[in-house]
Amino acid sequence: MDITNQSYKRVKRWGLFSLLAIAFLQAGCTAPETTTMETAGSQPPQFDESWLDTVQGNMPLVISAPHGGTIKPEGIADKDCGAKVMDNNTADLAFEIKNAFAKYGKTPHLIVARIARAKIDLNRDKDVATCEKPLMGETWEQYHQAVERALEQAIDEFGYAMYIDLHGQSHPVKRLELGYLLKTPALTESYEAPQTNPERVEQTSLRNVLRDNDKLSLETLFTGEKALGTLLADAGFPAVPSQSDPYPQEGEPYFTGGYNTRRYTSADYPKVFGLQIEANYDGVRDSEENREKFSAAFALSVNEYLMFIEANSNW
Repeated sequence: MDITNQSYKRVKRWGLFSLLAIAFLQAGCTAPETTTMETAGSQPPQFDESWLDTVQGNMPLVISAPHGGTIKPEGIADKDCGAKVMDNNTADLAFEIKNAFAKYGKTPHLIVARIARAKIDLNRDKDVATCEKPLMGETWEQYHQAVERALEQAIDEFGYAMYIDLHGQSHPVKRLELGYLLKTPALTESYEAPQTNPERVEQTSLRNVLRDNDKLSLETLFTGEKALGTLLADAGFPAVPSQSDPYPQEGEPYFTGGYNTRRYTSADYPKVFGLQIEANYDGVRDSEENREKFSAAFALSVNEYLMFIEANSNW
């Protein structure tokens, strides 16, 4: 017998066994590596139906209210860019307006955000609205798709749509600010030098209704007897521009209209015209009673305004 060879084999087998035993013990004593994985249920939703209210209308009026929401979903951080302040009671005001139109057997299309502006600004383009955070991109898409559907339905039924983006402001002068995309100097010149208006039409949110139209003009729709601002002022709710208040005075703040108004009254939507309405708080949004009073005057004024538009447009 070759003792040396036999001993070598025993040592080799024992060494292999020892290595396996040590490896087993190490595996048993060492804590397993932890892999952190978020389950689908732990991730915040990208969109929830409770964040958006819509109403299908039966008239050529589409109203959106992007800044009146109060829902702040857990797990979704506040925006780190842009404005976060809500327009108090504008969501309630939009629905009160809907109720006021029921007197006439009509219902405006509504698109009302319930998610807070602190989470997403639905009156901005997508990147700015979401602060370039993809989580809220789906919410932005759902909101604007709802606006587009409403406009399409109104146009299919009536041949045109009037679009109003409803907001709230707290400026010192208690009045409605009607934003047609013109800043104060241009609005002032429009009134004081109306001969310059033909070249200004394409800058406004009324461009589509005024295109190839010799019956209507900026003067008519800004400060005429049937201008929306004039009708609202005659109903007890001062507005600028209107016949009695044609433009803001120097130093007076005034909102001209934002992303939604620019987008939905652009040449890309040739059968749509409209404006942004910034409603003052006191006397309009501050109480249920005042919201009801304003909404009744608003429905009356818009009905008369649309009758005037239909009688004098090419649609």
